[in-house]
Amino acid sequence: MDNEHFGAFIAQLRKELGLTQKELADRLNVTDKAVSKWETGKGFPDVKLLEPLAQALGVSLVELMQGKRQEADTLTVAEAGVVVSQAMGQSEKNTARRYLKIFRWCLTAVCALCLVWLCPQITQTVILWKYLHSFAPSGATEIGVIGGADGPTAIITASHPTNSLPLDLFLLVGIPLLLLITCIVLAVKVWRLEKKLK
Repeated sequence: MDNEHFGAFIAQLRKELGLTQKELADRLNVTDKAVSKWETGKGFPDVKLLEPLAQALGVSLVELMQGKRQEADTLTVAEAGVVVSQAMGQSEKNTARRYLKIFRWCLTAVCALCLVWLCPQITQTVILWKYLHSFAPSGATEIGVIGGADGPTAIITASHPTNSLPLDLFLLVGIPLLLLITCIVLAVKVWRLEKKLK
């Protein structure tokens, strides 16, 4: 059973009873947006809501899960097992998809933080590199710029070579850049997994 077939059946039953989405939602203590998602196939009700939904729509739980009315009043054990299995599987998929979406948004937030951190660091590194190659006396590797807030006065200082510059660059730029790339790759993989669960 797919969400769209299930949703179309809910919409059909609701219209047969002359209920609006809001009225059905009020009977189930959910929002009308939730009912709309069910009917359009963009969501699936929680397993706890299936029995009350079937009662509100005037069908059995089995009819609701199969998406059609039953001619016979009874089902075999195998048919009932299949219906319950489908309901549980659909509910598990929706829960997994919800958690994957939250995880993807967390990864996106980490990516944004990395970008916010990296932009000034990369700019500073480029400026430092430019000064090292244009203004520094021979053999200097570090330059500090000191400027006043009241004017364009700047004092450029150069120091002798140190070995900490590559390590500083790695700590300030390399680690956040690696984190950014890792988060982007994970976010894409999570997004693809979300699409597979639909």
